[in-house]
Amino acid sequence: MTLARTVLRVSEASGTDTAVSDPGTPPLRRNTGFRMLWVGQLLSDSGTEIGLLAYPLLILALTHSAVLAGVVGTARAIARLCLQLPAGALADRFDRRLTMIICDTMRAVLMALLGILIVAHLASWPVVLIVSLIEGGAGALFDPAATAALPGIVPDGQLEQAWAATEGRTYGASLAGPALGGLLFGLGRAVPFLADAVSYAVSFGTVSRIRGRFRPNQAAERKTLRREVADGLELVWQVPILRAVLITAPLMNFAFNGVTFTVTLALRQHGTSTAVIGLVQAAIMAGGLLGAVIAPRLQGRLQLGTAVTVITLTGALLFCGAALLIPSPLVALPVAMDLLLAPTVNAALFAVMLRSTPEEMRGRVFNSVVMVATALATLAPLTAGLLVQHLSGVGAIGAFAATMAVAAGLSLIMPGLRQPGKQQADASL
Repeated sequence: MTLARTVLRVSEASGTDTAVSDPGTPPLRRNTGFRMLWVGQLLSDSGTEIGLLAYPLLILALTHSAVLAGVVGTARAIARLCLQLPAGALADRFDRRLTMIICDTMRAVLMALLGILIVAHLASWPVVLIVSLIEGGAGALFDPAATAALPGIVPDGQLEQAWAATEGRTYGASLAGPALGGLLFGLGRAVPFLADAVSYAVSFGTVSRIRGRFRPNQAAERKTLRREVADGLELVWQVPILRAVLITAPLMNFAFNGVTFTVTLALRQHGTSTAVIGLVQAAIMAGGLLGAVIAPRLQGRLQLGTAVTVITLTGALLFCGAALLIPSPLVALPVAMDLLLAPTVNAALFAVMLRSTPEEMRGRVFNSVVMVATALATLAPLTAGLLVQHLSGVGAIGAFAATMAVAAGLSLIMPGLRQPGKQQADASL
């Protein structure tokens, strides 16, 4: 299949219309395949969050060096970012269910091995670094495979609902994982990694029970990996609604991540206890969890372009309110409120993407969107630190509010979000 033909197929799909479920379709909660995937990923996501806290704690315990702890965390994040595009192309080459099983097996073995090395006092920081890089790389391959497999598990009309449930799972893991990580590390250095190994083993068991066909049909000869990656990026850029998202989403994620990191720095700067800071961050994530609960009720009521405009405009205003509340812990309230609509926006976006993208390109399109949308956010902590140090917490949040306002302005003028149907029709000509 040539790229031109692929663009035609994508452009024929509406960017905002929501498919209606067949009245005879069983509720999503009765979908065994989706339930198996959701439960397994809830546990493995929680395990990943446990590991993200346990890695720096272990490095500190082994080396007493905050710099090395930061190096390991940064190296893992950069490696995962660099692997996004090739991982998406690889997810389109192979059976997605088998890919998920292999990734879970690899991660379970790695975490168990690291736990054993810690117990035997054989773990060193280079070993931890290698394990974290491989584990992060396996996650970069697992995610697009799981997302690309979703239309084979869930009926078309339930994609928005399924992704909202996925968002809820992610926020739930973000709430529970760090708290469990700290608790388990207190019981023993190896405990959180062994718990992580168990979570991946459970995910392996649940994914293995999913039935269906998950090998993409290939309508053309295999290309080089680099060419397939380029095809995914080119496809995303040629579809107006996805191109608009790629321009606005990096600013949105940069602003939100910058605000949340600024909250931690500013509160600590004013002497707030780490326990209270943890509760503030949990309260912020609770906004996203609540948003995932109400997302199915908003399904079909908001077009994607309207939802993006609303979340960016209100986000800019809410962040201004947060700047006025610093250093009070009540700063969590306006930031959490901005997350309420995020699951609805993400559900609409990824449903459009999955529904309209050819089956054999879903993995690379998903990872292309995710990589571009989140790349700028990797600079948010550094930017927040510089702003807090040289200005103040109020000034830093104000700067991120201005960034969100820029995203709002773009959402108002970009054709892909204003007239998605017309623009997509034009793309097919």
